[in-house]
Amino acid sequence: METTKTLTFSKLRVGIFVLLGLAVLGFLILNSSGDFNPFEKKMHLKARFAAADGLREGSEVQLAGVRIGKVEKVTLLPPDSPEDFKIEAVMVIGQELNDSPITERIRTDSNAQLIATSLLANDKIINISPGTSKGSPVSENDILESRVAISINQLTQTGNDLLEQINKLAVPANEILTKANQGEGTLGRIVNDESLYRNLDATVAETKLTVTKLQTTLEKVNSGQGSAGKLLNDPALYNSLNRTIAQLESISNDIKSGRGSAGKFVTDDALYNETRAAIIDLRTSAAKINGIADDFKVISGDLTAGRGTFGKFLKDEQLYNDAKDTLAKFNSTATKIDSILGDAQAGKGTLGKFVTDETLFNNINQTASNFNQLSSEGTKLIYDFRQNPKKYLRIKVSLF
Repeated sequence: METTKTLTFSKLRVGIFVLLGLAVLGFLILNSSGDFNPFEKKMHLKARFAAADGLREGSEVQLAGVRIGKVEKVTLLPPDSPEDFKIEAVMVIGQELNDSPITERIRTDSNAQLIATSLLANDKIINISPGTSKGSPVSENDILESRVAISINQLTQTGNDLLEQINKLAVPANEILTKANQGEGTLGRIVNDESLYRNLDATVAETKLTVTKLQTTLEKVNSGQGSAGKLLNDPALYNSLNRTIAQLESISNDIKSGRGSAGKFVTDDALYNETRAAIIDLRTSAAKINGIADDFKVISGDLTAGRGTFGKFLKDEQLYNDAKDTLAKFNSTATKIDSILGDAQAGKGTLGKFVTDETLFNNINQTASNFNQLSSEGTKLIYDFRQNPKKYLRIKVSLF
């Protein structure tokens, strides 16, 4: 006997309601994990690195340590790509962060860096550094600049290289220490020579003695003994120094206020202008002196080359010979003049008689006296004529 099952509308409604509830529950579970949100707008960015080094699909993408998305795909670049970039990571990030566009934080000057999730784990995430106002907002599929972070593998490799270097250095170090223990070389003598120890011990003893003397000297200084002690403990010196400082402050104030010669020199603009004008005049004079020096250089060059009158005078031998002959003639003439003067002093010749004969002198003196008398008489005649001209202009006419 066949049994016919019928699906009623109430059962169908319950089934649809259960399916919707399961769908909502799945959506809530996926949304709470942060990996699924069909209503959130996404954008894609790219970053290139030399090696994936633990980076895989689904790895976290952070912005200054804050999660903003995940790695969607990690692919190898073509073989002809630059050596610094062998893999490319495609990142999916939300277009908004804290109700602000993500492009306000991620800009063209942002950097993408691979960071390990822990010290021992090899898993990597991508951390993006915030951009600055100098950069432009990023757009879909832009490639960010990448930076290389030090990984645990690189640290291990560096440690291995360091150990190899230490092992290489250990062999000569052991040889040096062995020779030193045997007393060979300078280091061996330093380690094994007892005289060095004794010298060092004596040096330490002398150092202790010096320190003791220094301590005694400091105690004397603190107690005010000696010149240094008086210098440090005498209040009169402090008072004198204080008065000197006060006087210096007073002088400084006078200078600032323009009092006294120094104050006027510092604050008087007219003096500054005059000084500046004097400096300008000195520069002008220096320029003129330089010009004169240049002229002297030219003249000196002409003299050295024998150009011009003075140059010929210095260089022309014929002029020298003519001058020499002239000097010889002048000396001969001077000799003759000396001879004539000697004869004149001796009364020889006309000039000698003129110089030594007193009769000629008396005659000349008498002639001068007569001339003076004649001049006096002439003067009187002219005066008398002017006073009474009729006396001399009378004309006597006689016919018979």
